[in-house]
Amino acid sequence: MRTIFGKWVRRACFGLAAALCVSVCAQEYPARPVKIIINVSPGGMPDVTVRVLANQFSAQFGQSFIVENMPGANSSNAITALLKAPADGYTLGYGDAGYWAINVALNPKMAYDPQRDLAPIGLFGETTGLFICVTDSVPAKTLQELIALARAKPGSLSYASAGIGSIHHLIMEDMRASLGLNLLHVPYKSSGQAVPALVGGQVSMALASLTAVTPFARDGKLRIVAVSTGKRSRLAPDVPTIAEAAGIPGFDHAGGLGLVARAGTPQMAIDRMSAALAKAVAMPEVVARFASVGLEPITDNSPAKLAERMRSDMEKYVRVAKISGATSE
Repeated sequence: MRTIFGKWVRRACFGLAAALCVSVCAQEYPARPVKIIINVSPGGMPDVTVRVLANQFSAQFGQSFIVENMPGANSSNAITALLKAPADGYTLGYGDAGYWAINVALNPKMAYDPQRDLAPIGLFGETTGLFICVTDSVPAKTLQELIALARAKPGSLSYASAGIGSIHHLIMEDMRASLGLNLLHVPYKSSGQAVPALVGGQVSMALASLTAVTPFARDGKLRIVAVSTGKRSRLAPDVPTIAEAAGIPGFDHAGGLGLVARAGTPQMAIDRMSAALAKAVAMPEVVARFASVGLEPITDNSPAKLAERMRSDMEKYVRVAKISGATSE
């Protein structure tokens, strides 16, 4: 009897200890510095926005949030580093469509599955889109006129991209296929090369960020005719979307940005980071800083919302990758 009673007491103590541990851990996370790995070089829009968030997290939790840049290999360097880290919530990742969809869409044989290997924390912003621009030597002032010109002279118009399989390439191929156009693709190594080629008249059109093309549009060297997002950009409200100007219902390539962790990360860490993210993106100074680099804050920061975005992006870019014929194998 004494033995049975002793076992019951020990089990009760173990259960109480486990419960107390969970409670303490939930209260203390994060109890030490957290690293956020991003897949781009310092200075760009993703880097700026993640650092803004890191500062907010540090203020909320009283812990350091360290941003580590790991560019290259189409996000594979950053993803590999995240998946090699312990699933304890102390290594997080910045993600976008390239990170959780395009890489795998271009190479189904990749060693990781975003939906299996990543734990969504939440979306924090959406890009204001990429803009279709035409060089001043092309006699088209609107996207409708550009489409009419392409249909009248099949194969005569070219478009620049930041490389085969880049988001610029995939968006243009989605539009081209939807409209049945014959366009010549001219891939460059980066947007930094594609925009000067457009301004110099080496190609007919290109997709680019608003900040990259605004000075040239202001000088009349190119014209902005449409934006890739499903709704007009508040930064350029007079520019129609591709969906409305070309008559392609549902055409939407707005880029969502989010935070992820390794699958298996404790739910309390996911929940605490998701709540901190929601609080951060609601702050006026964060909204203003996001706007200055062309990012719209997203207030629905739930892990479920990001999980749905990851699934829809995967479906979209698997389809578009097949259309384009692009691979990264």
